[in-house]
Amino acid sequence: MNSKGDLSPEAFEGKRSTPRFGDPLSWSVPVLRLGSTMIRAHAILLATIVVILVRAGWFAGDMSFLLGPVPAGLFLAGLCSVVFIHEVSTLIVTRRLGGDLPEIVLQPLGGLENGVSPQGWRHALIVAMVGPCVTTACAFLAMAAIYLSSGTTPTPDPFTFSGVYSPSIAQSGWMETVYLFGVAATLVSAANLLPVAPFRGQLMLEAILRPRLGASSSRRTTHRVGIATAIMLAVAGILSLNLVLVLIALLSATMLQRAHQRFREIGEIVGGDDAQVVDIRLDAILDQQDAAEQAAAEARATVHRSEALAEEEEALNRILEKIASHGIDALDATERRLLEAATERRRTGSEDEDSSPSS
Repeated sequence: MNSKGDLSPEAFEGKRSTPRFGDPLSWSVPVLRLGSTMIRAHAILLATIVVILVRAGWFAGDMSFLLGPVPAGLFLAGLCSVVFIHEVSTLIVTRRLGGDLPEIVLQPLGGLENGVSPQGWRHALIVAMVGPCVTTACAFLAMAAIYLSSGTTPTPDPFTFSGVYSPSIAQSGWMETVYLFGVAATLVSAANLLPVAPFRGQLMLEAILRPRLGASSSRRTTHRVGIATAIMLAVAGILSLNLVLVLIALLSATMLQRAHQRFREIGEIVGGDDAQVVDIRLDAILDQQDAAEQAAAEARATVHRSEALAEEEEALNRILEKIASHGIDALDATERRLLEAATERRRTGSEDEDSSPSS
């Protein structure tokens, strides 16, 4: 996710109007708007759907591709549902923690986001983990539903899909659908542990390294790990003749190239040819920004506390006037609770002052 720039939906719609090779997010088409967030489908997701459906129809009954046309369609429906759940859960948590995602691009095993990350490495780690955790829970619930209905313990294997043809699952249409949904959830959860863009493993690793290495160095280290992972994905896809793996490796490579270009642009802005010098200068700038934002947040909290105390004081004055005019029995339950709470706070505060050591 980005931390700067124009994040209005209109700006994103304009940027995505023409696909550009250097911008993987532009290889997409709009699907729907979820509040202020535009949901788009990536070209590789659409290509994956076509590849799986064509193979299911072409190799129907052939051991080279175990899914027939109907199971393939059910699997793709489950996969798209899981990816949508994965990204919407990330969107909700991101906004709750102070960030924003004006745009989400759905890819075969997750999403590409462009927006504002929450402040702090802990919040970044939570945002990175929430999607895989939710999809893991989906897989567990799907398998639990099958177990409770059939008494068998299914094993969601996305490489063989053998569970589709087990007697207890094949005899039930809804159980087959739930099983394939669980397979898709397992696949998305496992893939998002990979430490390379666009998967969550990259963001998890970066958040974990940030307290030790700093924001810039952790990003650069994660970038190097991502390059090695993308190469392994490409080699695995070529050796296994798996076109989907090759497409995902291509997407990862493009995301890495985009990140590399950003490193160069940041280096030109910050100044300095040496990567370590750039990282030190950039971390200093980020620390200054964080300090300014922290000071502003503390100032807002102080104002909020002052306003709350003023409101409480005004309410207590009204209660005391009511007691003076009509007696304490005239107070209702809400007024009594407010009076007791204020009395307890002031009594506690007085005891703390009395027990504090004198200078």
